[in-house]
Amino acid sequence: MTDKLKLNDILGAVDLGAISVWDEFTDEQKKSVSFFLLNRYVSNVKTSNRDLAEHYVILVNELMNKNFYEIYKKPKLMWQLMCCCGHDSKKVYYHEWMGVKKAKNSSSKSVKFLSEIYPNEKMSDLELLATKLTKKDLKQMAKDRGWEDKKINDLKL
Repeated sequence: MTDKLKLNDILGAVDLGAISVWDEFTDEQKKSVSFFLLNRYVSNVKTSNRDLAEHYVILVNELMNKNFYEIYKKPKLMWQLMCCCGHDSKKVYYHEWMGVKKAKNSSSKSVKFLSEIYPNEKMSDLELLATKLTKKDLKQMAKDRGWEDKKINDLKL
């Protein structure tokens, strides 16, 4: 019989902020926790509440992703930080896997537009960003940067 933890149990513990649970895990259970994969799940909460979704993205980025390679050899610390990403509501949420989608190609209008705004970013990052933003989002970005409506419409996003 395997002693590995189920993903739903791990995600539930994170949502509930169960920091002390780490000490109750067996060595095999601790080894079964993949923080790299857990990052992808925890940061993506399926909800219509934008504030809640942003809460998870921001906290996972700030607490986990920012210094991931400096702390990855300290699993207890990583667990504690991951549990700090939970929401104050102490509810268990549905976390979807966030796969990496590729844009059709780097010559898409969205990617070209994003490369104008972010000229120093890697093309792969711009392609990923283009898959996450809607046309409405892209037009709002242009408007926020002071672009005129005619120039925005000429983009034909």
